[in-house]
Amino acid sequence: MAMPDTLRLNLTQDISVFNMTKYEVIVYSKDGNPMGNIFALCDNFTWSKTRNDAESVKFDVDLMRYEEYIANIGFGDDPYSFMETGRNDIRIKRNGVWLLGTNVIKFEYSGNEQGVTMTVSCAGYLNYYKRRYATIDYTATPQEDILWGVINACNGVYGGDYGIRRGVHIGQSINRDRHQVQKEVKSFFQQMSQIIAGVDFEFTADKLLNTYIAQGAYRPDTRLIYPGNISAYSFSRSVEAVSNYIYGIGSGNGEDAVQTPSEDTDSENYLYRREQIATYNSVSDVDTLQQNIDAIVHYGAMPVELPTITVQDGVLDLSSIGVGDTLSIQMSGSKSLAHINGYYRIESITCRVDQNGSESVDLTFDDIDINEIISLQDTSDGN
Repeated sequence: MAMPDTLRLNLTQDISVFNMTKYEVIVYSKDGNPMGNIFALCDNFTWSKTRNDAESVKFDVDLMRYEEYIANIGFGDDPYSFMETGRNDIRIKRNGVWLLGTNVIKFEYSGNEQGVTMTVSCAGYLNYYKRRYATIDYTATPQEDILWGVINACNGVYGGDYGIRRGVHIGQSINRDRHQVQKEVKSFFQQMSQIIAGVDFEFTADKLLNTYIAQGAYRPDTRLIYPGNISAYSFSRSVEAVSNYIYGIGSGNGEDAVQTPSEDTDSENYLYRREQIATYNSVSDVDTLQQNIDAIVHYGAMPVELPTITVQDGVLDLSSIGVGDTLSIQMSGSKSLAHINGYYRIESITCRVDQNGSESVDLTFDDIDINEIISLQDTSDGN
C-alpha cells in the first residue's frame, strides 16, 4: 500500500547575525494607549504564532531594573498601574513592523541572593474568548460573517468589548448553517477552521479580525533540502492520535441526543479500526455535527510524522516567511525519508530572541490537502 501522505514537520532555524533584528515590546493600557517599550529589560524572550490559535509571548525581567524603569516614567507608586495581569496588552514590533498582540495573563516571581526575577506570560487575543459563550443562529451565511457576528455579539455585552474590530476577508466565501446554544467562542472559532474548507483567521496586533479561505502565500522558490541547507533532522512516526471511525454526539440526553457517525475505510484497511467518541454538547443540528466529525476523520485517519529539521543560518527570513506559507522540502539518502518530498505549509513559528536581537526559530509544517491549499493561496517568489 502507498505511504499515507499526512505529514507534519518541525523545522529549527538558528539566525546568529548580531544585532540585525530590532524588537520593540510595547505595553498598552486597557484603553489602547502605548505606555512604554520594555524590550531592553527582557531576558529569555520568546514569541510564537500558530495558525488558528492564540499567539504567546514569555520573558523574564529583573524586578529591580523593571521597577526603576517604570518609576522613571511615572508609575513608581504602584507597579501594577503600569502592567497588570488581564488588564494590559503587550504588542510586538519586529524591524518596525507589527508582529503580534497579546494580553498579559500571568506574573511569576522567583528570588535568591542575586535578586528577584519576574516572568511575564502573555496570550493572543483569541484567548479573550476562551471563557466567553454565545448562542449562535445562522442559516446560509458566509462563514467569515458568522465569525464576525459572534465577535460583534460579544462586543455588545457589558464588559465584553476587548477592542476587536472587523478587518478583511481574503478568498472565496462558503455559506454555512450554525445553530448552537451557549457555545464557547474560542472553540467555536477553531472548529470553524478545522472543518473541511473551513475559514482561517487571525487577530492582528492592532485588534483586527482578518479571515482567509487559506492563510499564507505559496512560495515555490523557497526550498529546504537534505543534504543541503538542512543540516540535521529527527522525527517520529505515530498512530497515537489516529481515529478512523467517529461516533459524533451532539446536544440532548441519551437516545434523544443528536448522533451521527463518520468513517474512513481506507484507514481501517491500512491500520485496523480505531474509534473515537466526539461530543459537541452545544450542537443541535445534525449537519453541523457531521461537518465536525468528518473533519476529525479527514485530518486524523493516517499516521502523523513529526520530523525536526535544522537549517543553516540565514536560510529563511521572518520578514518574508509567515504562518500559513507553503514551501518546498526534500529529503533524500534513505528510502524511509524519500516520501518527504514536496510542498509543506507552515503551521506554527516559535522564536527565541536574545537582547541583541539574534533569533533562533522553530517552524512546524503540515502537508494535509496541500494541493488544494496551494490553489487557494497567493503566489510569492519567496527568497
